[in-house]
Amino acid sequence: MSAAPGPRGADSLLRFADELQKLSVATEAPAAGPELHLVTFVLDREEFGIPIAQVREVIRVAEITRVPQARQHVRGVTNLRGRILAVVEIRTRMGLSPAEITPGSRVIVVGVHDRTLGILVDGVSQVVKIPAKTVAPAPEEVLSSSVDYITGVARWNSRLIILLDLEKVLLLRD
Repeated sequence: MSAAPGPRGADSLLRFADELQKLSVATEAPAAGPELHLVTFVLDREEFGIPIAQVREVIRVAEITRVPQARQHVRGVTNLRGRILAVVEIRTRMGLSPAEITPGSRVIVVGVHDRTLGILVDGVSQVVKIPAKTVAPAPEEVLSSSVDYITGVARWNSRLIILLDLEKVLLLRD
């Protein structure tokens, strides 16, 4: 009995699964070659990574003041040592429910689009260096014109880290 051909995107999904399988080979040992230096954080139980070069600092969530008629993904503004910092909620930008502020919540202060912004996250995991060869490109089925900010998925120490392009994820489209 033969199986019916799968949908057109099934081949690329299988290639993506094959790439992840190849990456599962002992990524815990230091590897020669290029490395990615990332800050990892959690949104809704999933782990994400952004380049550390774009991160200025990580701060506890202080009072965030809503701004009337601000874009949907702007949570508000906060005072960062006398400077007004816009705080973006990338959870809603990525289709997740709005964040509930907890003691573990953090604001990652980033430099992007020639601006300093804060991104509200559920928690910051750690700073890691991972071999570039552990990154598989994002599967075509995941990407669309509205989800173009995922650059790949890294397998590191039995974890999957979704890599984000901050330049794209912080484009504040409505």
